[in-house]
Amino acid sequence: MRTMLAAMAGLVLGVAVFAAPAAAPTLRGSPASMEHQHSVAVAEDFTFAATPREVEYLVARERLVPVKGSADYALARVSHPYARPEVLTFVERMGAQYRKACGEKLVVTSLTRPKAEQPGNAHRLSVHPAGMAVDFRISKRASCRKWMEETLLELEKKRLLDATRERNPPHYHVAVFPDAYRAYAARQAPVQRPTSPSPTVLRPRPAPSAPPEPAPAGQAERRTAPEPQPAAPPVVLVLLSSFALLFILGWRIARHHGPG
Repeated sequence: MRTMLAAMAGLVLGVAVFAAPAAAPTLRGSPASMEHQHSVAVAEDFTFAATPREVEYLVARERLVPVKGSADYALARVSHPYARPEVLTFVERMGAQYRKACGEKLVVTSLTRPKAEQPGNAHRLSVHPAGMAVDFRISKRASCRKWMEETLLELEKKRLLDATRERNPPHYHVAVFPDAYRAYAARQAPVQRPTSPSPTVLRPRPAPSAPPEPAPAGQAERRTAPEPQPAAPPVVLVLLSSFALLFILGWRIARHHGPG
């Protein structure tokens, strides 16, 4: 009898929790949000890496995948550039949308972080050691901050992630819920990435020939006279030379065969 009553009480509690309206999404963070992030990681049976060597172990077994940066997002001083596959998908989609909306790259400042390298102000339930979280730099441009925060709140409203705007140091902390986000991304069309126009190659035009400079006032324009070419010998001189040669030749022949 007690078992039946306990089961009924659990069922009623579950229905009440499911029917309760979800809290309005916020970027202020809370102990309840950290507990929720941690409970998701535990339910997924994620390993919370304690040391850098354990991070390498998870990478070798492809539990964590490399996050290398792209034309849409960049990494800034990320000690361990690895994350759960769903986090990588989130970063790639978010980076493309952010760059298209803001005209600048999304900057990642932290990904997987083992417990041994957690900062002093890190929450004890942080999911960074599980590779389930990513930190983004806060843009200096108000329009980009507005777009980023509205987008994160919209995704949080759909229960795909939990985002917090941290103050020390300033950044957006985002814990991605793998199962929910994987199913969501599978239903979405590929993100249209902004394309930079190909640079137009301009062929240099030939420089126009400069007109001749006018001669100074009071001075006649100088013209370059053509160099004299050697003239062909006149025909008369050629004929006279030929006759003289024949005359000399005939005289010598007559002298040689004269009377005697």
